[in-house]
Amino acid sequence: MASLRRPSLLLALTAVISACAAEVVSVPGDSSAPRDASEVGQDVPKDAGVDVPPVMDVPLDRPDVVAVDVPADRGVDVAPVDVAPIDGGTSLACLTGGTPPSQTCARALCGNGRIDSCQRCMPCFGGGPGGGPPPPRDAGVCCTDEPEACDGDALGGATCESLGYAGGTLRCGDWCGRDTRGCNACAISAHTRECIRAELAGVAPTALAVASNGAEIGVAWVSDDGHAVHFARYSPALVKLSERNCLGVGDARGVALAAVEGGWLLAVGSELGTRTVPLGPDGSNRGAGALLPLGAMPMLAERPSGGPLLVATRDGDGGGVVLSAVVNPDGTQASAAQELITDEVEAGYGSAAWVGDGWLVATRGGRGAGGDLGVLVARVEPDGRAGAPVQPVGAQTEYPQLGLAEGAVWLTYASFGVASPGIARARLDTRGRPMPGSVDLGHIPSYFNPSPVVGVGTDSLILLGTYTGSTGHGRRLEVSRIDAAGRTVVDPYAITTGPEFARAYRLVRHGRDAVVGWIGSGFPGRVGLAVVSP
Repeated sequence: MASLRRPSLLLALTAVISACAAEVVSVPGDSSAPRDASEVGQDVPKDAGVDVPPVMDVPLDRPDVVAVDVPADRGVDVAPVDVAPIDGGTSLACLTGGTPPSQTCARALCGNGRIDSCQRCMPCFGGGPGGGPPPPRDAGVCCTDEPEACDGDALGGATCESLGYAGGTLRCGDWCGRDTRGCNACAISAHTRECIRAELAGVAPTALAVASNGAEIGVAWVSDDGHAVHFARYSPALVKLSERNCLGVGDARGVALAAVEGGWLLAVGSELGTRTVPLGPDGSNRGAGALLPLGAMPMLAERPSGGPLLVATRDGDGGGVVLSAVVNPDGTQASAAQELITDEVEAGYGSAAWVGDGWLVATRGGRGAGGDLGVLVARVEPDGRAGAPVQPVGAQTEYPQLGLAEGAVWLTYASFGVASPGIARARLDTRGRPMPGSVDLGHIPSYFNPSPVVGVGTDSLILLGTYTGSTGHGRRLEVSRIDAAGRTVVDPYAITTGPEFARAYRLVRHGRDAVVGWIGSGFPGRVGLAVVSP
């Protein structure tokens, strides 16, 4: 990918929070018909200079810079730019685009309608003939004949199905690589109401947050082009209602989202701390928010009334420091910051949830000097006061995810200190202490990743990421429903079917349904959304 200039630290210090792109409103069509997600992809030659899966995204027009204003020929209404200056300064434009990978054959051969084979020569590496020892370093170059992936209508027999997708129409891009935008990556099941590939601004999303106010679905993401924050609203049928871009510029690293009284609340993490950005019901900026010195990896845990709990991790000696503070719906601080855990590891793989009369915060950490790493859970009161953490499921555990059900607090976690490592669900009380009711959900090679959980009556709905060996990356996402006794009510069913990973995946309740959000791997990456019926 082409090198893009990033904001300097000085510029980051003076960056403002602004909705610097016009609101884009999509016109709903027949929203009653289910729609399938599609993915954008291409094959990447070996000398592309990027380390990515074989099927990858690439924007077809590949602009170097996309202006923040909506072009007149987009066919959408352009609302006035919504700006809320903070701490002075001016906002940065959101950059996007990238350089396509180099081609297998010379461009002169791409577009002739034939799949040509061209010689590619590279320094010799790896094993010798027949799997023998590698050649010496001065062995010169090794040449192979490599064909184009496709050319025009010539696809070489490849289809969406042969690439691992559920179905759809495969095309060839003008770079003679496979264009899989017409391929369907959403698995079809009786429980999937809607599933889409979200058409969103920015490239290479690095963080994702999803929330619901019961009537609409909010999605926030950080794009790698300048580390800008974006926000979009969706109807229950996953029709995009609006989109606002460049909400936070200047080295955004993490993002969290909550539905609050008066609209939505964003929390944007950076090396400066956590910036809260209050948004109105339509996503427009409704205040200045605040900059809180909590950390760069924020989480927001809603409650039925009042402001949410903001949790973030700050780098510390020997590990991260997890801090929390109650915030008002307008993003201002409502309680003093509290240190919850002082030796946290794996920032970004924890969880926080309202449990009826307070919050629980779970992460992986140690219990002081010489302590064994494992899941720690801390209780935070409605007034922001925090108690000492407890270790409810023992050492050598990680990826804790919390969810509240009727009469139960459910914790899912990964255990690697057992003979057969895997994912389990445990029951906690509202102080974070274990109660009877633990059950295994699956073992390597099936599952071993963070498993978000939400309550459905007394049951738990769990989003499972199939094991890939890479932290937080699921080859496939599945949803299962487990009752309070540990019995499977609904067998695991697939949300995604495709050749690429899903990461930063989220699960939230939306009325009687649930919403799954995820980031697909590849270049430049994309966001997928699905509405499922428990």
